[in-house]
Amino acid sequence: MSAVASRRLPAEKLAALRPLEQELIVATRTGAVERAIELATQIQGLFADDRGHHRLLRAKLWAFEACLDSNRLQYAQSGFLGVRKLAGPSTRLYLEASSLLAICYLRNKEVNEAKEVVREVVKRINNIKSDRTRRQFQKRLIERIEEECIFTDLMNTQGGSLDPKEIEEKAILLVQHNSDNEILKLIGNSVPSSGIALLRDVRAYSIEQIPPSDRKLLPPPEEAEEPRKIGKTAFAVLRRATWKTLCSEDSSVYKLWSRRVPKVFNQGYFSAAIVAALGDYRIGIPMIASGIVALAMKYSAEEFCEISKPKGIMISRKEDDD
Repeated sequence: MSAVASRRLPAEKLAALRPLEQELIVATRTGAVERAIELATQIQGLFADDRGHHRLLRAKLWAFEACLDSNRLQYAQSGFLGVRKLAGPSTRLYLEASSLLAICYLRNKEVNEAKEVVREVVKRINNIKSDRTRRQFQKRLIERIEEECIFTDLMNTQGGSLDPKEIEEKAILLVQHNSDNEILKLIGNSVPSSGIALLRDVRAYSIEQIPPSDRKLLPPPEEAEEPRKIGKTAFAVLRRATWKTLCSEDSSVYKLWSRRVPKVFNQGYFSAAIVAALGDYRIGIPMIASGIVALAMKYSAEEFCEISKPKGIMISRKEDDD
């Protein structure tokens, strides 16, 4: 019997596994980190005799990614290292765990370690045989690494407390007098130059090692440094950071926003929530906070929460029956 055949799962185990996996994915995507850990533990109980099975390792990655998104970096990092040890270096699981580990390193400002891991991922990326899946993975990797370079430099920029009322007043002016692209450009121009230098450094050392045939399908490096693109990248990553605060169904802001109650904006609920969410990461640049509020104001709650829902590095599998 082959090794692959010997690891095929019996029908009763699959019946127990599938609903746990689906709930785990939802928990990860909605920031329910404790529930994600609990579900991964339940899945581990199904694999007491095979701790290296790809379905278990994948479940652990989902849970550790939820920890990463909640900024529980030490726990997430140890988890990604553990998955890398058990996953074969030629597998996509190894690439995904490595990519998420690189993000942990960036968040911890361990830039050299992050660059080395991203470079390793790029060197192994041709292990993904499907052109479509490989290019999808490359796109996600590059977008996420660019976001994290900006994010890691924005963290700890808080010199003092942001005033929600001032942030709201400035955001309203931005909405009244500026287009979306103009607001993105203002955000981009407010990102510290050190963040752009970090993005350039990481790209040059690792991401630009992608084979030319695939690289030509990606935006050129100079485009990544344009103020509007930097603003768009910053907005994307800060939507991730504020998603749970603004989009949790238990959030008082979400309840008012989804019902289109005017006071969510004109009584400062909205700006206060965003300032608090940014404060968790010690992000304290007023123009960035006002720009995020202004852009979010232009959406309905449903639209914003759908486009801002955190996207993971991992690509869903179709081969869910082995």
